[in-house]
Amino acid sequence: MWRVWEEGGESSTAAEPFQSFCPDKTALFDFTVMSYNILAQDLLEANQGLYTHCPLEVLEWSYRCPLLLEEILKWAPDILCLQEVQENHYKEDLHPVLSQMGYTCVYKRRTGTKTDGCATCYRGDRFSERSVSLLEFFRPETELLDRDNVGIVLLLQPVVTQGSEVKAKGPPLCVANTHLLFNPRRGDVKLAQLAIMLAEIDSVVKSCEARGERCNVVLCGDFNSVPNMPLYQLITTGQLFYRGLGAWMISGQEDLSHKAHHRLFAPLWPSSLGITENCQYTTGKETFESQRQESGKLQYTHDFLLQRRFCPAACVRPLDMELIPGVTDITPGAVTQLEHTAERFRHTLSHGVDLQSAYTHILPGSGHSEVTTLHSEVGATVDYIFYSPKHDSSDHKAGHLVSGGLKLIGRLSLLSEADLWSMNGLPNHIFPSDHLSLLAKFQLDLSAA
Repeated sequence: MWRVWEEGGESSTAAEPFQSFCPDKTALFDFTVMSYNILAQDLLEANQGLYTHCPLEVLEWSYRCPLLLEEILKWAPDILCLQEVQENHYKEDLHPVLSQMGYTCVYKRRTGTKTDGCATCYRGDRFSERSVSLLEFFRPETELLDRDNVGIVLLLQPVVTQGSEVKAKGPPLCVANTHLLFNPRRGDVKLAQLAIMLAEIDSVVKSCEARGERCNVVLCGDFNSVPNMPLYQLITTGQLFYRGLGAWMISGQEDLSHKAHHRLFAPLWPSSLGITENCQYTTGKETFESQRQESGKLQYTHDFLLQRRFCPAACVRPLDMELIPGVTDITPGAVTQLEHTAERFRHTLSHGVDLQSAYTHILPGSGHSEVTTLHSEVGATVDYIFYSPKHDSSDHKAGHLVSGGLKLIGRLSLLSEADLWSMNGLPNHIFPSDHLSLLAKFQLDLSAA
């Protein structure tokens, strides 16, 4: 298939961890994750101009579907994240076969009149399901969020079984799957959609932390953004100063600098959305309420306190406070370094989920760029598998427990644009979608549970 397996680090010391598990020793749990935009047939037929280079037979669903299932069967991923899954094809062709293969599947169709959506499947003999969140990015009360994209966030528990008996359980794993807006000119929409995903992931992670558990994260999907551009940087660095950026620059899909475009300024979305610029729910959802009930003490979120910090009442000096020039006489209109800092804070998006890409985006040896999608107009990387990397125990991420992290064992290599054009582009007689599948193998330490 022209694709080879690349080692991503030291090889697993337990190729079949469920066979070598011993309660007295450290147990290692290896699992694979596939992310795949399978190209919805309705979208293919609505955009036939993108596939004029393809033989007609490779565009038929009756030809593509068996190849898709054959590829999934070949690699047999433990977790499967699919995008552009047409609802009728999911119900009639994909789900029945995937169920027979041992997968438990969760599907979410896009809102509105769209016929496709996302599906996340996992092997029921390797994971148990703890929670499911189905996200809709269309928010009628928020003008910015007028698109029909969706996401799925699962909380899974790795399990080690012998026969029907569960021998061990691993630390919880948050698996998120999404397909962000395509429009290259609307980076503001993409950032808002991503913030919703990250807020839900943050909520799931915090719910685990409230129970004293360390939660690892895998975030998959078609992000419609190329590597190292602002949206990608927000995911991998946890921070993005967006003030004045052209909306088209967020994803970097096209160079639209020669066209009129709008720039980004705060706030990106109204507070009524219920999500802060830290990509967290403003209410903290159920986590803080459960903590308050358990401790019997009143607790406030960091964002709630920040709101009080900048309210007018916080800038009034009490009459009984000693007047100290330059300290207690500062008025709200004074220009101070604190205000500059606060202004920058209000133009920065951030999140507390530690993530890095399973792929390097450069092909080893040749130095050519990896490509995850190609049609008649462009070849690019827009699909990713992000994960919580393994760190030393001394490392920490502010606001969260130190996660045991996932060790990247290997990945299925991608191809260059030239490689794909030598095969007559995508789709073709080997690859049934205009995207390539991504496949990564991870290892976690069960003792971190």
